[in-house]
Amino acid sequence: MAVTAADTFVDKAEADDGWARDLRLFIPIADPQLWQPAIPLLQKALHFLSGDLWEIILLSDGPRQLTSQNRGRITVMAGHDCVSLFSGGMDSGIGALNLLAGGRRPLLISHAYRGDSEKQIMVRDHLPVEVSRFAAVANPVSLTGRKTDVQMRTRSFNFLAYGALVGATLAQLRVTGTPVELFVPENGLIALNPPMTARRIGALSTRTTHPHFLGLFQQILDTVCLPVRVENPYALQTKGEMLSGCLDQANLRVLASQTVSCGKWKRTHQQCGKCVPCVIRRASFHAAGMTDGTAYHARGADLTSVVRDANARDDLMAMILAARRLPAENVAKWVRQSGPLPLHRQSRDYLIGVATRGMGEVRSYLSSLGLL
Repeated sequence: MAVTAADTFVDKAEADDGWARDLRLFIPIADPQLWQPAIPLLQKALHFLSGDLWEIILLSDGPRQLTSQNRGRITVMAGHDCVSLFSGGMDSGIGALNLLAGGRRPLLISHAYRGDSEKQIMVRDHLPVEVSRFAAVANPVSLTGRKTDVQMRTRSFNFLAYGALVGATLAQLRVTGTPVELFVPENGLIALNPPMTARRIGALSTRTTHPHFLGLFQQILDTVCLPVRVENPYALQTKGEMLSGCLDQANLRVLASQTVSCGKWKRTHQQCGKCVPCVIRRASFHAAGMTDGTAYHARGADLTSVVRDANARDDLMAMILAARRLPAENVAKWVRQSGPLPLHRQSRDYLIGVATRGMGEVRSYLSSLGLL
């Protein structure tokens, strides 16, 4: 919560360089000795997410147990054997479908902004098996009217933290004492999030599912002995491969077009059709040979019209330029710009491969529209 508050209410414009803030958090907790060894990892992980400099100072006067508050919502944990992040997006929907098809019972974790919750509930209610969903509001509001940082690049840190909290609680209910899996369903291209153009390097639009960050997050959990194992089952799959490989095609065809991928969804509560996540979404339907029934915004539904609109085509042109460069691009160098890759060569090659195939889907889709 302290991380979210700092990232939300400390304006980047006030930083010396207008971007990287120097953030110092004083956090009272019950057992600083337990968490102190994890502080360097936490600071490193947060720096990777936001580009800011973080200093976390632990204080020893935190409450041993917070006062219980009955807010009228109880999350039923019995009968669940794992935890899965659930945004209402296509990837998290496929993740839930595959877990259920494999006989698992995931407890879904949602991190909702205004208007998101209804979509998440609708997708959840169309799953073939009823499962519990833990949801938290992710829309901090200043009571003083202070300007907030709309980027809030660490917002998904809370998403993962909630997942770890529920996973650790679920582990306490187990008699075996084995770690609980925390699934983070995200296709490999979006997880790596390589910059589509040179000027987008360092934009850090989202890095929460990058393999490097998930590795740091796992180290934090291990350091404080939380029995949770973080896993992205789709780190080596493209979005199109996730669609075509879903184990429950019948329910997928009902759900897929109802899910949300749009990076600008919060502005109009309608998918724009032309941002980077929307183009990757549309390319995945094309790659999987599935009809895309998504109701895109009128201004973004026809990409051949978008490309002629100088005020609306920024993201689309970035994708077109990246797709045009693909055959001659040094993909390894390109992917590495978004964050460190594994030292193990085979693991690194697998990640480079999924980025290549993911952009191949985009290239094929844009080519089918005559945009290359």
